[in-house]
Amino acid sequence: MNYGDLALLYDRLMSHVGYHRWHNLIEQVIKRHARSSRPSILEIGAGTGLLGERLRVSGFQYLASDLSYPMCRQARARLGGVVCADGRYLPFRATSCFDLVLFLYDGINYLKDRDSYVRLFGEVHSMLSPGGLFLFDVTTVFNSVNNFNEYVDADDFGDCFYFRHSYYHSPEGIQHNDFTIFRRCDESGRIGATFSPADAPTQNAAGPVHKNDCELYTKSLEHHEQKVFPVGVIRDFVPDAQFEILGIWDDFSFKKHTASSERVHFLLRKREPA
Repeated sequence: MNYGDLALLYDRLMSHVGYHRWHNLIEQVIKRHARSSRPSILEIGAGTGLLGERLRVSGFQYLASDLSYPMCRQARARLGGVVCADGRYLPFRATSCFDLVLFLYDGINYLKDRDSYVRLFGEVHSMLSPGGLFLFDVTTVFNSVNNFNEYVDADDFGDCFYFRHSYYHSPEGIQHNDFTIFRRCDESGRIGATFSPADAPTQNAAGPVHKNDCELYTKSLEHHEQKVFPVGVIRDFVPDAQFEILGIWDDFSFKKHTASSERVHFLLRKREPA
């Protein structure tokens, strides 16, 4: 996982994603479970900062972090300060400094073993204030088998286009996502060149024809893997000594998850010292 060239087109690639649904869910979680109506928020795996921008506009004290430096660069343009960090090794000196930690859009599925989850939970626990909340979501086996096994899509944005092949390896529980990305460049090699009016396609009997004889592109490949643990296994990863589980919910509801849930949200509360 690197989100290199993919970071540059991520917002367009994910334009269909309903970030407002996460925003609404967070507002409801705060209203129902938080000890402050305006908690300080740390988001792990914040990506390009689209959700963070919404939270900032709503008046929350918010800090974004992400493991991918290219994604952090995109988020910095939107949010200003961003922390480039692995959620398992958070670089904060102070502890108990956030009231709510987020890890959303199945970013936690990039962790591939129990030790990684336990390490993450330990870091989040140390960052949370007494009674603080940890909200994260996971993609499910049902989702991989039914929606993203031998799934193919592509799109052309003018200055770049991509091809994605998603496939699920059931014996290992690994969701694979292969991206082939082409970024348009001009004759000098400058990447990200856009079409000018002179490049507009003309029409003849054989179909549209570009006035330029040759279009130049750079090509890059990115391979992403997520470990799709059953929900019950992730439940068992949660250290009972550190967290109380407040809910394991289907999608964006507050209803109990089912065998056909495609996304499941966990809400944990930091336990008070005995």
